Amino acid sequence: MPRRFVTLLRRRFPAFEQLWLRFPDSVFVIRCESDGRFVIEAINPVLAGVIGRASDAVAGLELDAVVPPDYLAATLQHYRDCVASGEAMTYEETGGPAGTEPRYWQTLLVPASDESGRVEYILGISRDVTALRRAEASLRDANEALEQRVVARTAELEHANRRLTDLATHDELTRLYNRRHLFELAAREFSRAQRSGQPLAALMLDLDHFKEINDRFGHAAGDDVLRRLAIALQGALRQTDVIGRYGGEEFLVLLPDTDATEAHRTAERLRACCAACAHCWQGRRINCTLSIGIAHFDPARDDRLDNLLQRADMALLRAKAAGRDCLVVAA
Repeated sequence: MPRRFVTLLRRRFPAFEQLWLRFPDSVFVIRCESDGRFVIEAINPVLAGVIGRASDAVAGLELDAVVPPDYLAATLQHYRDCVASGEAMTYEETGGPAGTEPRYWQTLLVPASDESGRVEYILGISRDVTALRRAEASLRDANEALEQRVVARTAELEHANRRLTDLATHDELTRLYNRRHLFELAAREFSRAQRSGQPLAALMLDLDHFKEINDRFGHAAGDDVLRRLAIALQGALRQTDVIGRYGGEEFLVLLPDTDATEAHRTAERLRACCAACAHCWQGRRINCTLSIGIAHFDPARDDRLDNLLQRADMALLRAKAAGRDCLVVAA
């Protein structure tokens, strides 16, 4: 069993025998030779089971005869540091037989000095924390996987929210603002014009003879015309302008901070833009024109948004009656 040091402990403290045999962690005693070598004085049954060699078989062997080469250098350095400092130290080490998963130990080294102060023995305890480290690794992996799922789910929810917002505010066919959101934006611009006194123009646009396009070419062709026209109209406006699908083939445009001259110029640009669009459907050309009614915000007459839009709509009806493909300014 143990040699001099452990024998002395067993004689002085009878309970040490039971502690040595039953302690659940690996316990070892290393003799520190004056020439710098480390010799195994004794190992308890738990450590003997770990290394697969009997306690008596390793007692008296130098460290390099027992510790695997892969871990020998690190182990020797820890022992040298303990001897050099003369103080207890703790560290975590890993190792294991070749071809097996590494195990982890939390090790405590306590130096024992002789009367001259030279470290004669190192008492060590190593606790196997492999299960704890693997559980921590599993928990860490699970947390990372959960975080990734949370990130992915958050991205999905954000995408879904953007999609819902888009569906709630945009017309599915033309991708312009839908009627409900268009009125919200128009009300905001109208209120701003009322407060600031800045000019505001409302343009009511209607695609001429749209029913004939549907009847002659089919509803799919009519939808394609509306989609392409919406893109063209949006491209001809400023970012601050508001355009939406008012209903059917009708569009509403709000021009904030726009005087009468500029509003007329913009309306003419939109009319010309529509006329210039080359709509082709299954090899056949579809010509399109716009009728536009223009109304300018007048505080004396437009106490509500509905009044401004009604005047723009009446101007549009006059443009239709005048032969279409033209502009009419509300009186």
